[in-house]
Amino acid sequence: MEVRLAHMTYDGVREAIAAKKIVIVPTGATEAHGPHMPTDTDTHQAEHMAIKLAERIKGMVAPAIPYGVSKTFEHFPGTISLSIPTYQEIVYEVAAALIKQGFLHVVLLNGNRPNGTSNDAVARRLIDDLDERYDFKVTAVSYWEPGAAAIHALRHSKPGGMGHGCEFETSFQLATRPELVHMERVKGVYAPLVGWDLVAPGEPSRTYARRPNPRTNHASIFGDPQPATPEAGKAFIEAALDGLVRMIEKLQPSYEERR
Repeated sequence: MEVRLAHMTYDGVREAIAAKKIVIVPTGATEAHGPHMPTDTDTHQAEHMAIKLAERIKGMVAPAIPYGVSKTFEHFPGTISLSIPTYQEIVYEVAAALIKQGFLHVVLLNGNRPNGTSNDAVARRLIDDLDERYDFKVTAVSYWEPGAAAIHALRHSKPGGMGHGCEFETSFQLATRPELVHMERVKGVYAPLVGWDLVAPGEPSRTYARRPNPRTNHASIFGDPQPATPEAGKAFIEAALDGLVRMIEKLQPSYEERR
């Protein structure tokens, strides 16, 4: 079954709309991920999870948005960042187009942590602007969030070790695209644990501080990539996917009827 809108004709998309299929919009980024990982990591992971989720729930996947809020790493070569207003406008226009075509449920599936709060605001704006003309709902979620507890239980790094270019993301890439990962390049690299963590329980406050810079010997890594393995990546992906499926089941329990 084809789940990617980009690989379908407009007739196929029209049939998906008529079947009331959920459409997933992966939101990624193009940014430095340490000396060992590709700059499209966030986009690849969001799209990979979107496709896996769509296959499980018989949904659809819109083309991934490859640029995000990446100002944190703009001092590092290869990072291409959008301003928050520009990023939000792009996500808004993409989602609004899908809603106007007739999709009833849009999932903004995020793969880049700084995009998350922007996606929340876009989801709110879509409802505020369009719910008088269209009957729809929007879900904004980062792909690791629903399965965070299960992922946390599988980790080998200490809390603070799963942030960016870390055990989680490096394991994900080792499991899906090992030819693009260069673990030898992080030997001896100092990458301290961070005060926040993608999956560990923590304080709900969000605190922002001075951005990293390669001139200070920062490796564009937040957390610890050293424990990463392909096996861990496969386990993390399955835990994240199971969490996303459970989330969709709660939001739209009738999706089973479309199987």
